[in-house]
Amino acid sequence: MKWLDLNGIWSFAFQEKTAIGEAAEPAVFPDWMCVPGAFDALPAWYCRRGTAWYRREFEIAEDCTLAVLCLEGMGLRGRFFVDGREIGFSELAYSSLEIPAGPLKAGRHVLLAAVDNTFEGGHHPGLFQAFYDFYAFGGFYGGVKLKMMQGTFALDRVLVRTLDHRTGRVRLSLEFLGDVPEKVSAGIAFDHAPGKFYTFSGRDVELDVPDFRLWSPEDPALHTVTVSVEGAGSVTEPFGIREIKACGTKLFLNGKELYLRGFNRHESSGISGGSSSESLMLRDLQNLKRLHCNFVRGAHYTQNPRFLDLCDRMGILVWDETLGWNNTAADLADPGFRAMQVEQMELMIRHAFNHPSIIIWGFLNEFACDTPEGEAMGKLLCDTARAWDSGRLVTFACSRPLTDVVNQYTDLVAYNTYPGWIPANEAEMQMEPTESMAANQKTILQSLRSRYPEKPIMVSEMGTCGIYGQHDEANAQWTEEFQAEYLESVIRTVFGEPDLCGLAIWQFCDAKSFLRKGSNIRCKPLAQNLAGVFDIYRRPKLSCRIVETLFAEHERSKK
Repeated sequence: MKWLDLNGIWSFAFQEKTAIGEAAEPAVFPDWMCVPGAFDALPAWYCRRGTAWYRREFEIAEDCTLAVLCLEGMGLRGRFFVDGREIGFSELAYSSLEIPAGPLKAGRHVLLAAVDNTFEGGHHPGLFQAFYDFYAFGGFYGGVKLKMMQGTFALDRVLVRTLDHRTGRVRLSLEFLGDVPEKVSAGIAFDHAPGKFYTFSGRDVELDVPDFRLWSPEDPALHTVTVSVEGAGSVTEPFGIREIKACGTKLFLNGKELYLRGFNRHESSGISGGSSSESLMLRDLQNLKRLHCNFVRGAHYTQNPRFLDLCDRMGILVWDETLGWNNTAADLADPGFRAMQVEQMELMIRHAFNHPSIIIWGFLNEFACDTPEGEAMGKLLCDTARAWDSGRLVTFACSRPLTDVVNQYTDLVAYNTYPGWIPANEAEMQMEPTESMAANQKTILQSLRSRYPEKPIMVSEMGTCGIYGQHDEANAQWTEEFQAEYLESVIRTVFGEPDLCGLAIWQFCDAKSFLRKGSNIRCKPLAQNLAGVFDIYRRPKLSCRIVETLFAEHERSKK
């Protein structure tokens, strides 16, 4: 298998207020655009919606029997062409995609992409809808590559599953392109040890990793496996050996009780929009480590593989989830929407399978989980996740914990609540923001524990907003002081409840949201969700010091 990196500067044209179904290839490409990159984060097309056209030429030295276009996330939908021939269409925003481009002859070729960031829904609800409380950026969020096969078949990937973390036993599942023989002969080498030759039927083989080390947040040890198949090439995959389990009301990592301390994080920046550089990702993870976090929830879409690579290396546990936000029963009953949710889940798991940092597969943040349509959708996605990967936990962030019916199918119960910030009733509106917090938690926990007595429970969202640089002696709402006071109450309340196994604060950094219209627009000053403990440019607010102090105390208490 050969790879061609297509990142860099592409020719670019923009057709404003034109959805992809109405767009026609422009006669000229007058501008330039970087890939990866969110085009609507740049000055020339800032916050503009329409269809963006990307064009670049590439050259291959020899014929290939199969070429596959590989994307690390784009938005919101895209149509792709090679040499004027359409090769695929997708509206799975954020998902890693592989689009077969057919055989290609040696020589020069033209790749064309039409990427649409409008809210065109077509015949079914769009996967990314206008009411979602985060900005729908357009462009390529991650890299673009072309993989090329010569011959009749090629080794494509190796999926590595831990079978026994105590002995280092793993299962290797080989994935091929092309016509694969019934028996496979492969050389397999772990790390820097000499390889051994194996012949086996099917595509799976079970082996013990020599001199293995367990992966954990304290010691994020990574191994590699190199698999070479005669006539099909070789693949090297990094992986980690670890076990995540839910036993009774507790979580266990490698047999040791685990408590999750962390944040929800949007892939959003005041400079680069929804397409972060590795440097910004690393900055975010270093800040999470500085705050004594061991966990991050990727809200509310599939995470970039470059971010997951860094989490693997830095020992940050990850909740990775499919795209969705507050979807209604009507959405969940729609066949097109349901099919896209299943496809998203399968793509997310397949592409992120070897990342040891991922311990939770999630789906559909805050959906209608107390309806028949919600129950059917939730069960389908839980079943889909387990069919692909039984070695991780499955859950969703529930905003209706008192009436939910979906958590009967999950491994871990996670709920979102905002007592005192998003009041539940008129009486709560007249209370001090932190006064209702303890009662709120007691009511939710009693309800959940009565229905799910043998499942771990965590808080997947709780937090409040504070505007960077705004101060007030009386801790007025929207100030940094107010946010710090509120989060101190959140952390002390959650950490003081022995029946909880984790807290993910909403949220790590401010993120772009509704610009001038949309659901709850007046609650989004500056067109941002301002609940971050860092602002959109990663400047720390007063609440950072509170989180750092209380998380450090909790970390010490758990050792």
